Amino acid sequence: MDERSQKFIARGMAITLGLVYLYLLVSGIWKYVSTKDITNSTWEIILIVMIPASIGWFARKDESLMIPKMVTGEQIPTGSDDQSKKRRKRYYFWDSLGLATVFLILTIIGTFLIEKDWQNLLLFPQWSVMTNIFVTLSMEFIISIIVFYAISYLWDEWNIKRYNQKLDDLENKYE
Repeated sequence: MDERSQKFIARGMAITLGLVYLYLLVSGIWKYVSTKDITNSTWEIILIVMIPASIGWFARKDESLMIPKMVTGEQIPTGSDDQSKKRRKRYYFWDSLGLATVFLILTIIGTFLIEKDWQNLLLFPQWSVMTNIFVTLSMEFIISIIVFYAISYLWDEWNIKRYNQKLDDLENKYE
C-alpha cells in the first residue's frame, strides 16, 4: 500500500470518526434536553471522553502530532527565531479568541435558553440587569481569552520544545 492509499484510508477513517463523534454529541445533548436527566446520556459522555483520550494515548509517540496546526492545516512554525515566535503568539491569540467565543456562546445559550436564570450574572447590585449581564459576560470573555492564551502558550511551547529536542537528538544520533 503506497502513501497516497494510506492517506485516503486515514482521511476516510477520520471522517467516519468525526461523524460518529458528532452523532454522540447531538444524541447526548438531545437526551439531556428531552429528559432533563444527565444519566440518560452516560454512554455518550463516556465515548465522547474516551475517543480523544484513546487517540492521544496511541499517538503520544509521534511528536509531530503534538505540534498544533493552523486553521489552514499547516503546522505552526517550530523555529526559535523571532518571526516564528511572533507567528506562534499570533496563532495562540486567535486560538484563544476562538475558544473564548465558543465558551461565551455556550454560556449565553445555557444561561438564557436552557436554565432561564441569569441571577448568577448580576455582580453589581447598583447597576441595571442588562448592564450587569453585559459587564459580567464581557469580563468573563476577556478573562477567558487571557487564561486560554496562557494555557495554549505554555502547553504548545512545551510541546514545541519537546519536538525540537527530539529532532536534535535524532540529528546527533546520526552524525
